[in-house]
Amino acid sequence: MRGLLRRACRDAAPDVARCSGFYGLFVQPHADDGFRLPTPNIHTRIDLRREQGRLDGDLRCDEILLPLTDGSFALVFLGCALETSRDAVGLMAECARLLEPEGTLLVLGLNPLSPARLRWAFTGLRAWSPEATAALLAGLGLEVVGWRYLGARWSGDAGTASIDVAGTQVHGSPLRSAFLLQARRRDAGMMPLRTIPQRLRVGGGAPAASARTPHALRHPRR
Repeated sequence: MRGLLRRACRDAAPDVARCSGFYGLFVQPHADDGFRLPTPNIHTRIDLRREQGRLDGDLRCDEILLPLTDGSFALVFLGCALETSRDAVGLMAECARLLEPEGTLLVLGLNPLSPARLRWAFTGLRAWSPEATAALLAGLGLEVVGWRYLGARWSGDAGTASIDVAGTQVHGSPLRSAFLLQARRRDAGMMPLRTIPQRLRVGGGAPAASARTPHALRHPRR
Protein backbone atom coordinates (compact mmCIF):
# COMPACT_ATOMS: atom_id res chain seq x y z
CA MET A 1 0.00 0.00 0.00
CA ARG A 2 2.81 2.39 0.75
CA GLY A 3 4.23 1.71 -2.71
CA LEU A 4 0.87 2.54 -4.26
CA LEU A 5 0.60 5.77 -2.29
CA ARG A 6 4.16 6.84 -3.08
CA ARG A 7 3.51 6.31 -6.79
CA ALA A 8 0.35 8.42 -6.61
CA CYS A 9 2.19 11.18 -4.74
CA ARG A 10 4.96 11.15 -7.32
CA ASP A 11 2.44 11.58 -10.12
CA ALA A 12 0.76 14.45 -8.25
CA ALA A 13 4.06 16.30 -7.65
CA PRO A 14 3.90 18.50 -10.81
CA ASP A 15 0.43 19.77 -9.90
CA VAL A 16 1.61 20.66 -6.40
CA ALA A 17 4.76 22.37 -7.70
CA ARG A 18 2.68 24.69 -9.90
CA CYS A 19 0.81 26.12 -6.90
CA SER A 20 2.19 29.33 -5.43
CA GLY A 21 1.54 31.44 -2.36
CA PHE A 22 2.72 32.11 1.17
CA TYR A 23 1.22 29.29 3.24
CA GLY A 24 0.59 25.66 2.32
CA LEU A 25 -1.01 22.90 4.39
CA PHE A 26 -0.27 19.20 3.73
CA VAL A 27 -2.14 16.31 5.32
CA GLN A 28 -0.39 13.04 4.49
CA PRO A 29 -0.96 9.41 5.48
CA HIS A 30 2.62 8.81 6.68
CA ALA A 31 5.67 10.77 7.72
CA ASP A 32 8.31 9.18 5.46
CA ASP A 33 10.09 11.19 2.78
CA GLY A 34 8.22 9.43 -0.02
CA PHE A 35 5.16 11.53 0.76
CA ARG A 36 6.89 14.92 1.12
CA LEU A 37 6.15 16.70 -2.14
CA PRO A 38 8.38 19.58 -3.32
CA THR A 39 6.80 23.03 -3.10
CA PRO A 40 9.19 25.50 -4.77
CA ASN A 41 6.55 28.25 -4.93
CA ILE A 42 5.21 27.95 -1.37
CA HIS A 43 6.99 30.09 1.22
CA THR A 44 5.90 28.33 4.42
CA ARG A 45 4.34 24.88 4.72
CA ILE A 46 2.70 22.99 7.56
CA ASP A 47 2.90 19.19 7.41
CA LEU A 48 0.46 16.97 9.27
CA ARG A 49 -0.01 13.20 9.32
CA ARG A 50 -2.55 10.78 10.73
CA GLU A 51 -1.59 9.52 14.19
CA GLN A 52 -4.01 7.48 16.33
CA GLY A 53 -7.14 9.21 15.13
CA ARG A 54 -5.66 12.71 15.33
CA LEU A 55 -3.29 14.83 13.28
CA ASP A 56 0.34 15.16 14.31
CA GLY A 57 3.43 16.81 12.88
CA ASP A 58 3.99 20.55 12.93
CA LEU A 59 0.74 20.75 14.94
CA ARG A 60 -1.15 18.32 17.16
CA CYS A 61 -4.88 18.76 16.74
CA ASP A 62 -8.18 17.23 15.78
CA GLU A 63 -8.89 17.06 12.06
CA ILE A 64 -12.09 19.11 12.36
CA LEU A 65 -10.62 21.72 14.73
CA LEU A 66 -7.49 22.98 13.02
CA PRO A 67 -5.98 25.88 15.06
CA LEU A 68 -5.32 27.98 11.96
CA THR A 69 -6.62 31.32 10.72
CA ASP A 70 -9.49 31.57 8.27
CA GLY A 71 -8.60 32.29 4.65
CA SER A 72 -4.83 32.15 5.14
CA PHE A 73 -3.64 29.24 2.94
CA ALA A 74 -2.89 29.44 -0.76
CA LEU A 75 -2.70 25.64 -0.99
CA VAL A 76 -4.25 22.77 0.96
CA PHE A 77 -3.21 19.27 -0.08
CA LEU A 78 -5.03 16.19 1.25
CA GLY A 79 -3.17 12.96 0.58
CA CYS A 80 -5.63 10.07 1.06
CA ALA A 81 -7.08 11.88 4.08
CA LEU A 82 -10.76 11.23 3.40
CA GLU A 83 -10.28 7.47 3.39
CA THR A 84 -9.22 7.39 7.05
CA SER A 85 -11.24 10.34 8.33
CA ARG A 86 -13.83 9.94 11.07
CA ASP A 87 -15.67 13.00 9.77
CA ALA A 88 -14.87 13.61 6.10
CA VAL A 89 -17.43 16.42 5.80
CA GLY A 90 -15.98 18.20 8.82
CA LEU A 91 -12.43 17.84 7.49
CA MET A 92 -13.43 19.26 4.12
CA ALA A 93 -15.28 22.13 5.79
CA GLU A 94 -12.08 23.01 7.67
CA CYS A 95 -10.11 22.96 4.41
CA ALA A 96 -12.65 25.24 2.75
CA ARG A 97 -12.42 27.61 5.74
CA LEU A 98 -8.63 27.79 5.54
CA LEU A 99 -8.40 28.58 1.83
CA GLU A 100 -7.71 32.17 0.88
CA PRO A 101 -9.61 33.70 -2.05
CA GLU A 102 -8.44 31.94 -5.23
CA GLY A 103 -6.67 29.37 -3.05
CA THR A 104 -6.24 25.81 -4.35
CA LEU A 105 -7.38 22.56 -2.76
CA LEU A 106 -5.83 19.35 -4.11
CA VAL A 107 -7.38 16.05 -3.03
CA LEU A 108 -5.41 12.88 -3.74
CA GLY A 109 -7.73 9.91 -3.26
CA LEU A 110 -7.86 6.17 -3.86
CA ASN A 111 -9.87 5.24 -6.93
CA PRO A 112 -12.72 2.87 -5.96
CA LEU A 113 -13.11 1.81 -9.61
CA SER A 114 -9.57 0.48 -9.87
CA PRO A 115 -8.82 -3.23 -9.42
CA ALA A 116 -6.18 -2.04 -6.96
CA ARG A 117 -9.02 -1.60 -4.46
CA LEU A 118 -8.48 -5.29 -3.61
CA ARG A 119 -5.39 -4.13 -1.72
CA TRP A 120 -7.42 -2.02 0.72
CA ALA A 121 -10.93 -3.52 0.47
CA PHE A 122 -10.79 -5.15 3.91
CA THR A 123 -8.63 -2.66 5.78
CA GLY A 124 -11.37 -0.29 6.95
CA LEU A 125 -10.59 2.41 4.39
CA ARG A 126 -13.47 4.18 2.70
CA ALA A 127 -12.59 5.23 -0.83
CA TRP A 128 -14.40 8.28 -2.19
CA SER A 129 -15.02 8.51 -5.93
CA PRO A 130 -14.06 11.72 -7.76
CA GLU A 131 -17.74 12.45 -8.36
CA ALA A 132 -18.63 12.09 -4.67
CA THR A 133 -15.65 14.24 -3.66
CA ALA A 134 -16.61 16.91 -6.18
CA ALA A 135 -20.21 16.94 -4.91
CA LEU A 136 -18.99 17.38 -1.34
CA LEU A 137 -16.73 20.29 -2.26
CA ALA A 138 -19.42 21.97 -4.34
CA GLY A 139 -21.76 21.77 -1.35
CA LEU A 140 -19.13 23.63 0.69
CA GLY A 141 -19.00 26.48 -1.82
CA LEU A 142 -15.82 25.51 -3.66
CA GLU A 143 -15.48 25.44 -7.43
CA VAL A 144 -14.29 22.09 -8.74
CA VAL A 145 -11.83 22.69 -11.57
CA GLY A 146 -11.58 19.00 -12.54
CA TRP A 147 -9.76 15.78 -11.79
CA ARG A 148 -7.49 13.24 -13.45
CA TYR A 149 -6.58 9.63 -12.78
CA LEU A 150 -3.02 8.77 -11.80
CA GLY A 151 -0.98 6.26 -9.85
CA ALA A 152 -0.33 2.60 -10.57
CA ARG A 153 -2.17 0.69 -13.25
CA TRP A 154 -3.47 -2.89 -13.23
CA SER A 155 -1.52 -5.20 -15.50
CA GLY A 156 -1.52 -8.89 -16.31
CA ASP A 157 -4.28 -11.37 -17.03
CA ALA A 158 -6.83 -12.67 -14.56
CA GLY A 159 -4.55 -15.44 -13.34
CA THR A 160 -1.41 -13.37 -12.75
CA ALA A 161 -2.88 -9.93 -12.05
CA SER A 162 -0.61 -7.60 -10.09
CA ILE A 163 -0.11 -3.93 -9.37
CA ASP A 164 2.50 -2.39 -11.66
CA VAL A 165 3.68 0.42 -9.39
CA ALA A 166 6.52 1.44 -11.70
CA GLY A 167 4.59 0.83 -14.91
CA THR A 168 3.85 3.03 -17.87
CA GLN A 169 1.61 5.98 -17.16
CA VAL A 170 -1.80 5.77 -18.76
CA HIS A 171 -3.24 9.29 -18.63
CA GLY A 172 -6.93 9.48 -17.96
CA SER A 173 -7.49 5.77 -17.42
CA PRO A 174 -10.29 5.25 -14.85
CA LEU A 175 -8.63 1.98 -13.76
CA ARG A 176 -5.58 3.62 -12.25
CA SER A 177 -5.16 3.35 -8.51
CA ALA A 178 -5.79 6.99 -7.56
CA PHE A 179 -7.13 10.34 -8.71
CA LEU A 180 -6.21 13.97 -8.12
CA LEU A 181 -9.02 16.51 -7.84
CA GLN A 182 -8.49 20.27 -7.93
CA ALA A 183 -10.86 22.86 -6.48
CA ARG A 184 -10.65 26.59 -5.84
CA ARG A 185 -12.26 29.07 -3.53
CA ARG A 186 -13.98 31.70 -5.62
CA ASP A 187 -15.19 34.69 -3.63
CA ALA A 188 -17.56 37.10 -5.34
CA GLY A 189 -15.99 40.47 -5.95
CA MET A 190 -17.38 43.64 -4.42
CA MET A 191 -19.67 45.81 -6.51
CA PRO A 192 -18.04 49.11 -7.46
CA LEU A 193 -19.49 52.19 -5.81
CA ARG A 194 -21.35 54.66 -7.98
CA THR A 195 -19.29 57.80 -8.37
CA ILE A 196 -21.06 61.15 -8.01
CA PRO A 197 -19.31 64.07 -9.72
CA GLN A 198 -18.37 66.81 -7.32
CA ARG A 199 -19.49 70.37 -7.96
CA LEU A 200 -16.78 72.89 -8.68
CA ARG A 201 -16.47 75.63 -6.09
CA VAL A 202 -14.44 78.82 -6.24
CA GLY A 203 -13.29 81.31 -3.67
CA GLY A 204 -14.68 80.82 -0.19
CA GLY A 205 -17.06 78.09 -1.15
CA ALA A 206 -19.18 80.14 -3.55
CA PRO A 207 -20.63 78.04 -6.38
CA ALA A 208 -19.17 78.59 -9.79
CA ALA A 209 -21.27 80.62 -12.19
CA SER A 210 -23.20 78.58 -14.68
CA ALA A 211 -22.82 79.23 -18.37
CA ARG A 212 -26.54 79.88 -18.50
CA THR A 213 -26.52 82.45 -15.68
CA PRO A 214 -27.51 85.92 -16.94
CA HIS A 215 -24.70 88.45 -17.14
CA ALA A 216 -26.56 90.80 -14.84
CA LEU A 217 -26.58 88.26 -12.10
CA ARG A 218 -22.94 87.53 -12.42
CA HIS A 219 -22.06 91.23 -12.25
CA PRO A 220 -24.83 93.03 -10.36
CA ARG A 221 -25.05 96.77 -10.77
CA ARG A 222 -24.62 98.99 -7.74
